[in-house]
Amino acid sequence: MAKKVALINPPWITKDETIWHGIKGAMPPLSLLSIGAILEENRIPVQIIDAHLFVMSEEEVANQLQESQADIIGITMMTSTAIVSHRIAQIAKNVSPQITVVVGGVHPDALPEETLRNKSIDLVVRGDGEITMLEICSGLEWKEIKGISYRLNSHIVHNQPRSIVDINDLPPYAYHLVPVGKYYPAAGAYQKLPAINMLMTRGCPGKCIFCNSAETVLRTRDARKVVDEIAYLRNTYGVREIQFYDDTFTVMKNNVFQFCELMEERKLGVTFSCFARTDCFSPKMAASLKKAGCHQVMFGVESGSRPILKTLRKDIDLEKTKQAVKWAKSAGLEVRAAFIFGSPGEDENTIQETLNYALDLDPDLAIFNITTPYPGTQFFSWAKKEQRLLTEDWWEYELGQTIVNLPTISNEKLIQEYQSAYRTFYNRPKIYWRRFIKIRSLRHLSDAIDAYLQIIFRRKVSGRGAYRQSWLKHRRADFFDVQV
Repeated sequence: MAKKVALINPPWITKDETIWHGIKGAMPPLSLLSIGAILEENRIPVQIIDAHLFVMSEEEVANQLQESQADIIGITMMTSTAIVSHRIAQIAKNVSPQITVVVGGVHPDALPEETLRNKSIDLVVRGDGEITMLEICSGLEWKEIKGISYRLNSHIVHNQPRSIVDINDLPPYAYHLVPVGKYYPAAGAYQKLPAINMLMTRGCPGKCIFCNSAETVLRTRDARKVVDEIAYLRNTYGVREIQFYDDTFTVMKNNVFQFCELMEERKLGVTFSCFARTDCFSPKMAASLKKAGCHQVMFGVESGSRPILKTLRKDIDLEKTKQAVKWAKSAGLEVRAAFIFGSPGEDENTIQETLNYALDLDPDLAIFNITTPYPGTQFFSWAKKEQRLLTEDWWEYELGQTIVNLPTISNEKLIQEYQSAYRTFYNRPKIYWRRFIKIRSLRHLSDAIDAYLQIIFRRKVSGRGAYRQSWLKHRRADFFDVQV
């Protein structure tokens, strides 16, 4: 009898309810949809439990696992969901001690030894998870499976890494495993509803010190396959917008131009947004994206200080970035720009440079975050080596907290500047007017009001206190219950 598999998307809970990205959406867990597709292709029964979408408590997760009667569960884990994921592993073992618990994602990939100090976690998947999870669920002996780590006689065994997956060989995402119509995008990031997320590439050409993608091999899916998938989503679920989550959607230019041509030809009535680097952009790219249905492009600008950009290993010319923003606006694209404060070498002057640059660029939307040293990044390694890492409490790793003690600026001042940047950028009449004329529905209006109250008045997100606290009571050290 085939083993039953349950794949779990843990709830993403932020410790601070007042940070800007608290107005976040809930989109399908693409990694689980991809794993689910390949398991189903090989006749392995699988279901997805999306605890984030349904705002599940610990008890509800336990009930779902009990009902699933799963023999194997897979949990996708980011640093921001690490503690919740560890707790879900414990819950699974409480439901059934014989269950095999597998975790994957950027966090356990970076810290497999720490992750396996939780005795409730049996296996860590490193790298691409599809083929690895298939072999685990097919009953192969662990020693024969590439790309996993596990405990053996109180030691950690790291099997050989798995070769990267050709993503064109993977089956289409198993969207039928999730309630597509119940997902919703983040405020300010969409034009039409219902919306859903998608990937055309994996990896990034950049080597930024704050990003895990710096170590990921860049690959792309064939444009025709992606457009066929969009057509399927439109015809099957009525999806009217795609949010591409690629680190740099525009990097494989020829494939992108083909994608745009196909979207224009097929007239699917679907709009989309994407992320891009300003050095992977051009007037031709902007025009092609607009004709294909793109309404918004987000640029990771990071800083307005040349020395800081050099430190971040994102040494893109500031004038080139300014030109890219102009090209996008001229083509009729809305521009969202992301900035970070608190990188090595940051001080009050460089923060002011970045804010001034943001005001000069004048994107339609600006996102300000605090540079966070995620495990596996060069920034994390530097902070540990220099003994400047303030905490490894993963609850704090939410882009709005000070994690590193910089010698050039106090943490109090950094938080003050971070909070002030939002008010300075958004509390301007022309920003109000821009958002007002883009309102097309009551949902747009509601999002705009919520965003304003949170940014200007730091109003907390309401209605989730008890649910949040049930998870927030746990701490990282609670799960280190086995010596390795």
